[in-house]
Amino acid sequence: MLEILPIITGFILCGLAVVHALLDGSTNRIQRLLMLATLFLYGILLEAIGITTGNHYYATEPIMIFGIVPLSIPLAWVGIIYSAIIISERLKLTVWMRILTSSLIALSLDWGMDPIAVEMGLWTWTYTGGSFFGIPTFNFIGWFIIPIAYQISYNLSWIKEKKRFQILNISEIDNHDSLKRKIYTIFLVVPLGLTLMTLMGLITLIPGVYNLPVIIVIIFEILTVGVASMIIVLKRQNLKRVNWIDLIPPIILIYITYSYVFLGFMASQVILGVHILITGSPLTLALIFILLKKK
Repeated sequence: MLEILPIITGFILCGLAVVHALLDGSTNRIQRLLMLATLFLYGILLEAIGITTGNHYYATEPIMIFGIVPLSIPLAWVGIIYSAIIISERLKLTVWMRILTSSLIALSLDWGMDPIAVEMGLWTWTYTGGSFFGIPTFNFIGWFIIPIAYQISYNLSWIKEKKRFQILNISEIDNHDSLKRKIYTIFLVVPLGLTLMTLMGLITLIPGVYNLPVIIVIIFEILTVGVASMIIVLKRQNLKRVNWIDLIPPIILIYITYSYVFLGFMASQVILGVHILITGSPLTLALIFILLKKK
């Protein structure tokens, strides 16, 4: 019965992301929905690549894409990555700090979520002996790179006046409403994102990097959660909410966090349940500051 919760969660996360995109992206709803669509396709293809190359496999669900990827997984990707991007943009950081922060937010969730999912058999790593709760470091390096590669590909724009490429933010892209931007989004964002992901992922081919010693992985985890939390605390004034829809992105991340806390406790994995509460600290902080502060 517990296995049904992650399936439902994927649909809820994606549904909330769609609601936010329609309301927050009211100046260019089509472009914002294209963003969600490319995130969905990006997730499907990366998961399919990971499965066909023998890294992992999923438990069977009622709807399996290509027969190997559960529909709920890329749906969850949409909610997680979209929310992390929106929150990082609200913090009003420099371009590369914004991209880094969104990656750290998404990865903070994955540190706690993956051990519970693996313990419950929701997905299985074929590599035995993973140093972090049976999971190889490859997984967390991947989740660090995934949002970065997507944002570079989606946010990349040619600025005609300056005659150079520039990384825009989501609202700037919404305001640059043009047919060329939509064609670029439909046909080039995912291929470029997958290419960047592949190139950056070559780091895992370095001997020993695929599964680093557990002490190094723990340091990586502490830095992820600590830096993400510190950035959110330092930039908390920028999280003032304008209206209720500003609460949706952190609620998405908190919802999946506590869904897995519940799964951990119900599966008698109390340590893992407490673990995800700790790794989810940046998500909790983001929600608290948005709740407390209003323009």
